[in-house]
Amino acid sequence: MAGLTYTKKVFPSGFRVIHRKISSPLVALNFWVRVGVRDEKPEDNGLAHFFEHMVFKGTTHFPGTLLTRKVQAMGGELNAETSLDTTDFYLVVPKEYWREALELEAELLFHPLLDPKDIEREKMVVIQEIHLDEDDPEERLNHLIHQKVFLGTPYGMPVLGREETVRNLALEDLLEHQRRFYHLANMTCVVSGDLEEAELFSFLEKVIDGFPTLEQCDLCFFPSFPFPIRQIVECRMDVSRSYGAISFLCGGIKSEDFNVLRLLSVILGDGMVSRLNIALREDQGLVDTVHTAYSYYERAGIFSVFYTFSSGSREAVEEAVQKEFDRLFEQPPTQEELERARNLLRSSFFSVIETTLGSAELLGRFDMIDNVDHALQILLYLEHLDVVHILEVAKKCFDMERATSILIGPGD
Repeated sequence: MAGLTYTKKVFPSGFRVIHRKISSPLVALNFWVRVGVRDEKPEDNGLAHFFEHMVFKGTTHFPGTLLTRKVQAMGGELNAETSLDTTDFYLVVPKEYWREALELEAELLFHPLLDPKDIEREKMVVIQEIHLDEDDPEERLNHLIHQKVFLGTPYGMPVLGREETVRNLALEDLLEHQRRFYHLANMTCVVSGDLEEAELFSFLEKVIDGFPTLEQCDLCFFPSFPFPIRQIVECRMDVSRSYGAISFLCGGIKSEDFNVLRLLSVILGDGMVSRLNIALREDQGLVDTVHTAYSYYERAGIFSVFYTFSSGSREAVEEAVQKEFDRLFEQPPTQEELERARNLLRSSFFSVIETTLGSAELLGRFDMIDNVDHALQILLYLEHLDVVHILEVAKKCFDMERATSILIGPGD
């Protein structure tokens, strides 16, 4: 695909660098680390996210806020995110500062101070984040979905951790986390911008010289996912309307169903003319809002129908959703629906790769949890999906007898 050309180089240490040349006055520098909630034990849940916080509290050569101030002086934007599978750190700067920015980002990752006083202060910051999530009905809904669908696996634990586990984190936990995961063989650096690749690779080789390499391989055991069973969870919050979801365990980013599930998500619940919107909202008035989402990870995924209503019932909504699933087989997606879905997915893809940060994030995530070449093939797969294949996946995944239903309603 001409729109997403890139070069990948693997250094002897195992460190991977992906370069995408794109005409822009900005350069995105995206460091990906293959560690997330999946690598945590229940007793240290939240460790990956907490370590991400702590690297911003000062480094060997830039204590306190000096590094952040230096980035801002360059006109840069620096941030990070922890997920179930990965932790990524990104820095976007004007092109003329890319060398200095790379050095600063390497400093951030490999030389954090991890001051015990900062650790105790930051615990309160993260605990406040946890409380804010607990008070947000949409965040709570998502937590419950993951907890129930991925029951008994690390994927079922919250990214932020729990208050009791965060309070118990110690310096030794952070140092062990750094030793196990923050080494060159466990990282990918994606650089997207108007740079010459030979110059970039040569400079990066100097920057990472002397940084930690793999000493031993600590493989994390990941248990099997539970066999899906019918689950219904209803709870109350101080909200003015009800928030619900119907969720299904399905394949993740490596699954052969990946692109079909993305297409089905658009057909069923993306936009005002999607099937669920027309049936549940426009025709029957059962919901105030309805949409679908396919959340995909390395080892599995979740396909969800989200809805809200001010007055109504979970049972009525689920009956209507079941009818729409049945209608998929009685009235398969039309060519018009398929073309609309493909066009929306194309537009989303191109809106991502037209920016330096968007393309760096796309390539980095695929390299970490799948295969970076898969990113090149996304649109090609979409063109070859036929109705028979789509219906096979729908039949396999959308079984209400194995669905997890969550409803958060108004009340104490």
